Amino acid sequence: MSFLLRLPLAGRRRPRERGSLLVTAMLISAVLGVGLAGYLVLSRDALKLAHRTLFTHDASNLAEAGLEDALYGFNQLNAGLAVNPAWAGWTLTGGNATRTLPSFNRDQNAVGTVKVFVRGYDATNASPFVISQATITPFDGSPPIVRVMRIGLLQAGVFVNGIVGLRGLSLKGQPLIDSFNSNPINSPTGPWITYSSVISRANASVIVTSGTIDLGNGLVKGNVSLGTGVAPPPASQVTGNIYEDYGGQFRMPPYPTAAAVSLSYSLGASIPAQLPVAGHTPAADGKHYYFVSGATIKKLTIAAGANVVIVGTSTSLSTGLNVSANATCSIHIDGAISASSQGSLNNSNWAGALQIYTSSSASCEISGNGELRASVYAPNADLKASGGGSSGSVVGSYVAKTITATGQMSFHYDEALRYLNTAGGSRWSVSSWEELRLDSDRSALAALTGDFLP
Repeated sequence: MSFLLRLPLAGRRRPRERGSLLVTAMLISAVLGVGLAGYLVLSRDALKLAHRTLFTHDASNLAEAGLEDALYGFNQLNAGLAVNPAWAGWTLTGGNATRTLPSFNRDQNAVGTVKVFVRGYDATNASPFVISQATITPFDGSPPIVRVMRIGLLQAGVFVNGIVGLRGLSLKGQPLIDSFNSNPINSPTGPWITYSSVISRANASVIVTSGTIDLGNGLVKGNVSLGTGVAPPPASQVTGNIYEDYGGQFRMPPYPTAAAVSLSYSLGASIPAQLPVAGHTPAADGKHYYFVSGATIKKLTIAAGANVVIVGTSTSLSTGLNVSANATCSIHIDGAISASSQGSLNNSNWAGALQIYTSSSASCEISGNGELRASVYAPNADLKASGGGSSGSVVGSYVAKTITATGQMSFHYDEALRYLNTAGGSRWSVSSWEELRLDSDRSALAALTGDFLP
């Protein structure tokens, strides 16, 4: 008898089955491991994407904060502060201001930095702008997120520039074009200082948007701004900068209407020799408003201390206007200016006391022996201006389609005009806003900002 234990066939297969189960379990574990690894990678990428999306929006907000910081500087300057306290914390070089804000600790320990560049921080540039660059460096070592924003600015006043020849400017002789501030304390009641070489400043602004510019043998103590295609004058004739990217527009401001003022008077075509007329009461804003039609303004005296506004339809301006001491006269017409004899615009006040607006496209002329002090806004007209003799001068601000200046004269822009017709001082408005995303735009940053922004 044999005592050999015979095992069932099924029992003899168990080692093989156990090995198969182990292999199967390993394969399943491997598949699960690959899936888990892929899920972790996907989760990591999703987390990075979420963070970069968050940081992208955050960088835009930081860039806008840089723009706001620059606008605060402009508003501080307009509020009457001197340049240094208005732009405290900024590095000022020429007409440019730069600042790097303190670093920001963002979400997940990412670091944000903001660099701001300002052209024309001191309000001497006709087309100032601000560029703000925000950079956020993520904590995970991924590439930094960069957002760059730019805004262009325009002042709200009408007479914020010196000489504006929209379609061309031609000056003869050896004119000196400079600036001064007749009212450095920005007081609404003055006193206004008369120009002299002692208070001469290099903040004049000359603008030509198209056509040609000819400065004769003169000198511009300030900046020249040119539209696209306008050939610049020799650099030796400009002490400041020559900008060739000016894109501002000059529109006629709205004229006063009888319905918009509390009290006004209609004179028809007959204008008395003196305004205001005795017994006439000013409107609520302290000004006497007179509306005329088919008239010619000439041989008119504005009484001392009075504030007169003349609005004319089919009305022109001729010789003989005299604005007495501490008086103001604002003229809004649609006819030509033809004031070309001695004393025609020899204003005894500062240039802002005599404001002339005309929508006419006819040729206009102003001249006089001695010093002419006025502000003229005639964007549709060809304007010929001249000071008398060999020592004449023109003080104020002049805007026209074209300007031709004859005779040996100099031009002095009164910086106090920047605050004219604005409540509480000149205010800035944003004329353009853009985010610089194209490589071509960003590649120009270094040259545009003197290598301050990469």
